[in-house]
Amino acid sequence: MNKTFLLSICIPTYNRCDILEKSLKIICEDKDFDPELIEIVVLDNCSTDNTNEIVNKFSFVKYYKNISTIPAGINVIKSLEYGNGKYLKLYNDTVIIKSGTINFIIEKIKKNVSNKNLLFYNNNYQHSNCEIKINDKNSLIETVSFSNTWILNFGILRTELNKIVNKFEFSELLLPQVDILFKLFNYNNNFVIFFSDFVEVNHVEKKGGYNLFKVFINNYLFILKLQKLSLKTYEIEKYRLFRYFIYPWLTKLFIVEKSSYTFETKNGFSIFIKKYFYNIYIYPFLFLFLFRITLNSLKDKNTISKLLFMLQTIF
Repeated sequence: MNKTFLLSICIPTYNRCDILEKSLKIICEDKDFDPELIEIVVLDNCSTDNTNEIVNKFSFVKYYKNISTIPAGINVIKSLEYGNGKYLKLYNDTVIIKSGTINFIIEKIKKNVSNKNLLFYNNNYQHSNCEIKINDKNSLIETVSFSNTWILNFGILRTELNKIVNKFEFSELLLPQVDILFKLFNYNNNFVIFFSDFVEVNHVEKKGGYNLFKVFINNYLFILKLQKLSLKTYEIEKYRLFRYFIYPWLTKLFIVEKSSYTFETKNGFSIFIKKYFYNIYIYPFLFLFLFRITLNSLKDKNTISKLLFMLQTIF
């Protein structure tokens, strides 16, 4: 029979065995890691690298492997379902858990006798080293913003996960944890969000593999629309998403570090414009964006061809 743990650390993975090994090593060697209280679950989405051999180095890891590759969103939720802990903490295979994090989470789970929804968010541009209680969807978005799209911030009580219907409803949108987070309000609207310097992320070469603009503009905003948030909350979140996420990524992908990523960018600019054309705050940023592109292109001899290629890629 499966033992019940206090905490399950659930890690979906695919073809990142070297990075995963570093992450698992840090967890297992953490001074607060107690295999009597904590289990580590790795769900391998049918990797073609040496993930199996790497995971077998760690005796405390429960390893599961899909018989064939399934959609990434489904793999994320399935990794949680394999956990037997009272609290299921979702991480990705690039996460480095910092010293003190495991003990902090364990202590909060022990003290959570009223079974509130606990969330552990890395410090961000809004909040750091604090505890915030919320009980409605508007307050959630106002507090965590688009940080809720990062799987390393997500966690859920096993009892609450069992209640949720249609866990995989929007898994094809690649943001299943966001949908589940909102579905939680149907059963328990008492949330406590802890902000601290919990984790850092291993650098991944050529990060990408999906259309960043489709996922974080079309898909994320679609999920928000379904929540019937106030117009004020929705529009403020749209601004935050643009100012602190979309615009920086536009700069990275088309100007500064475009060779460092493999995100799909086709139709990216048109996706962006369709959602933001009526928001006048975007236009000063777009002017600056085009100005920087021009300056960057003028440094090269093949200016015209590079500009044409960029426009073709964007549109």
